Amino acid sequence: MEYPGPARTDFHNVRSLNGEFLQWLGRRDVAAPPLKELPTNLAKRLAGLRLAERQRLAATPFLLFSFRERDDDFWSRLLQSSGTPDLLAATAPSDDAELRIIAAGLGFVWQLARQNAYTARLICGASLHWCEQLADKTLVDVMNVAAVSPNLLKLRVAGNRQLWHKLLNSGIQAEREVRHAAHISALQCVLTSAQRPHTVRPALAARAGLSPSRHVADRTGR
Repeated sequence: MEYPGPARTDFHNVRSLNGEFLQWLGRRDVAAPPLKELPTNLAKRLAGLRLAERQRLAATPFLLFSFRERDDDFWSRLLQSSGTPDLLAATAPSDDAELRIIAAGLGFVWQLARQNAYTARLICGASLHWCEQLADKTLVDVMNVAAVSPNLLKLRVAGNRQLWHKLLNSGIQAEREVRHAAHISALQCVLTSAQRPHTVRPALAARAGLSPSRHVADRTGR
């Protein structure tokens, strides 16, 4: 089956959104979301990028921020809430710049999910199910739930220190070939990690937690 590839304008939008996101991070404390998701040394490096370095990193061919696209439970609750705030949850975004990034980013991805889900999945590592959920709603519906949603804007794969170390070193180099190779490698990592489930079923987790002696006993039949 053939899928329509991303258009040049799609990557222009990705670069623009990444640029806004990086500029916003540069004004935040390293202990503030979403910088606090990184180790302190990487958070300081990311927040302290120079303009030229931010521009180079913004050219990464995927969104550097995440809307928690792989968290099915979160989005199921969110889209069923009809924009009703959860009074027991953390405070929803109040920073104007953050709200603009969320609105512009979700609007962009929503349009892609409706017109070219393949590209939407490519630039944000989303599942087909997530794209279908998003596309099934009107843009107003999506904006309403996003406006009252806590902890929506995240740093993409923040737990992968190796990936962010690469992006914040090779990924911002002046040499285009070095920079491009780092960006493509990071994209491959994001897409590969997106295929892995976020949760482990209790039974499997229990088996994984068996002590070494229990594993040996299981194999020997004792």
